[in-house]
Amino acid sequence: MKNKILVFDIGGSFIKFSLYFQGEFMSKGKVKTPLDSLENLLVALKQILNQFMDECEGIAVSMPGIVNSASGHMVHGGSLRYINDINMIEVFKKAFHKPVAIENDGKCAALGEAWRGSLQGITDGVVLVVGTGMGGGIISQGKLLKGHHLSAGEFSFIRTNSEYADNDDYLFGMQGSSFVLTKTVAKAKGLPADSITGEQVFKFIEEGDRAVQTIFHEYCRNIATQIINLQSILDPEKFVIGGGISENPLLVITIREELEKLYMESIYNFVRADIEQSKLGNEANLLGAIYNYKQSYHLEL
Repeated sequence: MKNKILVFDIGGSFIKFSLYFQGEFMSKGKVKTPLDSLENLLVALKQILNQFMDECEGIAVSMPGIVNSASGHMVHGGSLRYINDINMIEVFKKAFHKPVAIENDGKCAALGEAWRGSLQGITDGVVLVVGTGMGGGIISQGKLLKGHHLSAGEFSFIRTNSEYADNDDYLFGMQGSSFVLTKTVAKAKGLPADSITGEQVFKFIEEGDRAVQTIFHEYCRNIATQIINLQSILDPEKFVIGGGISENPLLVITIREELEKLYMESIYNFVRADIEQSKLGNEANLLGAIYNYKQSYHLEL
């Protein structure tokens, strides 16, 4: 049966995929993302497509980097460093022989939340995706904000310090990343940097580990600080926090606590930010990619 869309959410660690039909996802799965070459990325994607070749009518893609979704031209591929100054729609169409639509992953998350998630009915909203960096997207006046250079929502590159220009540790993408949280906890516990998961961090917190609780509150305070800045700049009605680590409600709860502390410590009358846990979780990017595909080919939403 046709009218099915194969959707790829290409991340820095995994390619998540699913077949979308009549409002539902089918046959979900994921494979590791090749980080060495575009050729190997295409091989991995083709292996997935071969499972659905006779069923799907087109391909929707969410991926990192700065992309012109209308033309397909990518300035760069973010964590996919082998993608630079190339038209990925043309590359994908040549490889797959199917209609293709592509959009940045953070912007897909915002589209997904606006279409089916926590930003439904919201005119102005911000999505923060907590992952290996700090991705996200902005809905402004009911539409996806792309920016003149197509980089609106690239929150990872917000500077948090006026010094150390060449030190990534002072970018929001590092201070707000789940990787930095787990790495910091591992160091505090005297363990290898890659030996701790987000789930283990929350387990330590629930067990009353004071050192990990302190690290976690400082981590959430860094995120809360940037939410105050973004509230002042964009004045959204709502922030939505997504990404794998956000599935535990304690993240949003603690960010709210740290926000309140910052408000109470200040003499200024800030507009209070309203933050909410993503309702879509890991499906936000997938749904946003579908939304972008349907818009690109003028299909019914």
